[in-house]
Amino acid sequence: MSPASYTCLGVIPVRLESTRFPNKPLKVIHGRTLVERVWLQASRSRRLTSLVVATNNSEIADECASKGMRCVMTSASHETGTDRVAEACAILESQGGSFDLVANVQGDMPFVSPEVIDSVVHSLATADAEFGMATIGTPITSREEFERAAAVKIALGEGGRALYFSRAPIPHWRNFPGEGSVTAESPLGYKHMGLYIFRRATLTRIATLPKAFTEQREALEQLRALAHGIGIKAHIVPRAAVEPCIEVDTPQDLQDADRYARENSL
Repeated sequence: MSPASYTCLGVIPVRLESTRFPNKPLKVIHGRTLVERVWLQASRSRRLTSLVVATNNSEIADECASKGMRCVMTSASHETGTDRVAEACAILESQGGSFDLVANVQGDMPFVSPEVIDSVVHSLATADAEFGMATIGTPITSREEFERAAAVKIALGEGGRALYFSRAPIPHWRNFPGEGSVTAESPLGYKHMGLYIFRRATLTRIATLPKAFTEQREALEQLRALAHGIGIKAHIVPRAAVEPCIEVDTPQDLQDADRYARENSL
């Protein structure tokens, strides 16, 4: 697909119910709520032809209305963001929309780069048909990060094919390299960042598939796709492209995001 020939819907799936951090989307980061900051970043993308927030909560809908953000109300029963994105896409199509690609822009990334969104959308649009979806990864050069369970890692095959995602340090190093030999060009591994682009038919299929054992074991929804034979293109970007790499999952993350926004007048 050439850039002028495809349409890409961007969906920010948002819910208030979180066991780890209740009401997270409405928490304020230097004067703006988390959901507003994600929206503002995604709205700067040149390759998203439409953008919506998908939620089941009236407080989120009210926040969207007050800030001029388009919102779609979805079911409260969804267990994953991908399922919510699929419903939002179907709702918009019932209203006359038509989309070749659909982007799941995670609602916990207040500083997500529009350029990174554009690059991974383009990566899937120009990829072989065997890839039904794409996501991003970035080099890991720190052993602490490589071994930290909160940092999801990607095992890569040829041509950027994702072989597996895990909270464990993969691929395993039988003989761990010396500190001086680890660089961005020769990293310990690759960290996965939560941004997904789907071909429209792939999104429909994933939403109808049962949970995979690996998905339940690792609590990583992308493993459902791999378990059912859907090819995932891992688009690797430099670490600088995803900094600050702040995903708001805890009150500490919120403090870090607020401090960064204040220090950089964002």
